[in-house]
Amino acid sequence: MGVALDRAEAETAFIDAVRTAMPGIDAEFSETPSGWLGAGDDGDVVARLHDEIASAYAPAGRAYHAVRSWSMLVWQPAMAGIMAVHGQNIALPIDRMGQCVADGGVYGFRLAAGESLRTDLTAMIELTAVRIRAIADHLYAELCAVSPVKEKIAYRLLADRILGTLVHLHAHQPHLDVCAHADRWLDAAGLSGMSALADVRLESGALHPVLDRKQCCLHYLCEPGALCQSCPKQPRALRMERMQAYWSAHA
Repeated sequence: MGVALDRAEAETAFIDAVRTAMPGIDAEFSETPSGWLGAGDDGDVVARLHDEIASAYAPAGRAYHAVRSWSMLVWQPAMAGIMAVHGQNIALPIDRMGQCVADGGVYGFRLAAGESLRTDLTAMIELTAVRIRAIADHLYAELCAVSPVKEKIAYRLLADRILGTLVHLHAHQPHLDVCAHADRWLDAAGLSGMSALADVRLESGALHPVLDRKQCCLHYLCEPGALCQSCPKQPRALRMERMQAYWSAHA
């Protein structure tokens, strides 16, 4: 009974943490509603997401539509799985996550209640990373049936999402040495070497981890001339300078 109670409390604490960090995200431990990803007909839902993105960002072109669709599909499993491991010490059933698709976005999720696991940190990282990769592989196949994305591009962006989540957790909970586990997360997800972290020195004098990306997300096709602060299309020194400025203001 004690283990079940601890797990239930941890699941509640996880939902509270998500809602605090991302107000407006509809997150619950419950059944996945009809019409959501994970409720059965994922191919149709992925096609709908892609069509909505293509309509909203028509001038950006097909490559951007496909890459944005991919980024939308995988951000919640990566974010939720990593937050739960390092925040509530539980491994979630991420590989069976239900996700809400609406208006060209993926915001809101459902997870099966009572199926979270608690073990040692290394085991939870490895299990969750494997589950993130499993749902990503499924969604990659569904997306490629609609609009193919090069595998290297897709999985480098997934690696960026995993490490980017660790960076944001570190910024808000610096007492958690989450970035020390970056390589373990990538290795367990089969993404070794596809992204990396670097350190910048903030205005405060503290060192802060930042993404050292290898893949562009093609955002500049949506807003010509606008490159993300961590975009690898920029000289590395400029990237580090921009990220130093950002995290000096937000860490």
